[in-house]
Amino acid sequence: MIIAAFGTIVEWYDFSIYFYVATILTAEFFGDDTDSILLTLGIGAAGFFFRPLGAMVFGHLGDRVGRRQALVVSAVLIAVAMFATAALPGYETVGIWGGVGMVLLRCLAGFSVGAEYTGTMVYLMETASPGKRGVTTSWAAANSEIGSLLAVGLGALCANLLSPEAMQSWGWRILFVVGGVLAAIMVPLRSRLSETPTTQRLHQNMPSDDRAAKGSWRESPLVLVLLHQPRAVLVAFLISSIGATSYFLNITYVPTYLAEEADFADAGALGLGTIAAVTAIAVTPLFGLLADRIGRRFSLALLVGGLVLTTVPVYALLHSPSAGLSMSAAAFLAVPAAGWSAVAAATIPEQFTAVGRFSGMAIGYNIATVAFGGLSPLIATALISATGLSLAPAIYATIIIAACGVPALLLMRNLAHAKIDDLDRDDLLVGAEN
Repeated sequence: MIIAAFGTIVEWYDFSIYFYVATILTAEFFGDDTDSILLTLGIGAAGFFFRPLGAMVFGHLGDRVGRRQALVVSAVLIAVAMFATAALPGYETVGIWGGVGMVLLRCLAGFSVGAEYTGTMVYLMETASPGKRGVTTSWAAANSEIGSLLAVGLGALCANLLSPEAMQSWGWRILFVVGGVLAAIMVPLRSRLSETPTTQRLHQNMPSDDRAAKGSWRESPLVLVLLHQPRAVLVAFLISSIGATSYFLNITYVPTYLAEEADFADAGALGLGTIAAVTAIAVTPLFGLLADRIGRRFSLALLVGGLVLTTVPVYALLHSPSAGLSMSAAAFLAVPAAGWSAVAAATIPEQFTAVGRFSGMAIGYNIATVAFGGLSPLIATALISATGLSLAPAIYATIIIAACGVPALLLMRNLAHAKIDDLDRDDLLVGAEN
């Protein structure tokens, strides 16, 4: 569990640290123009557009070759992207080419993590003990929050220990070096992982000759899952849309929002972001246990209601002059967002059978992450600029959650107590027939 899910820490550390230091990167690579922050956020979002491409490549690799191999290659590329970002020269040194380099590296980072989180969830679900898939897969969700906490914590530490000039000049680079080191550590560790029992069964039942392989999972698991499990892909997209929106706007985007709209200093904003991340880590396994106890649908229904009813009023409390009230609001925003990620970590892979589980899940999750994760900070900032409403991000999040939540609850399969062997066995029969 620790080795498999460690990459989730690095994945979310990478993207979280980019958005947490967005104001610094703006000045370093794009100057101090009024709209430069939108350009920086847009480049961060551009990396997310490469996640579906990475999902197709790594999902295919994960289904055909094995979950472990896909996770090893992903770790290598993440390390390359982060070390190169740390070494990237700024605008004063190479002019516009520094910004061009940032675009390319964000795209590489997005491609490399295209199946990182989904691959981890698949691996944990397929190796979990019966009746404990919720709490086991919630480890992946918790690690994403640990990555976010590590990012905001190191960001806050550097902001407090270094002068603004030092942070602007070289301090932010240390944050990306740390991520590169963590990614590099994953490579030898993941190489020692065993394949999941599901993958072993699939390989034992693979077609014996090239003619039999035509149309089977061995040839194109992604095509098979799109043809035979479109409902599962749609449910994965809807559930992931809510997770991406709530996570990025209720946890990751909060420090930027506080700095830009609530006039918090960088150190104070990152401090409140740290509180939100700690809260998320603490509650995540509890929601995983809850999902195992009362089922996935009921758990998600409670969370949809909580997110719709509380997001706007709690966002309003972030503007409070009382530090204690702002602290409580930042922590409260993180609770339902973390809860959704915890329950979704088991719910999404349970929608798929063994053949194409990695590919189908990676596509549904990553398309949603592009539309409602990477673009959310950019959309939120643009909405504030266009409407003048400081609560525009909260209103936007509430609309997306309500619009995706109802159909997701109606279409999903509630399989908390089903045995993974039964799902896999049915799918192996389908693969054999094809």
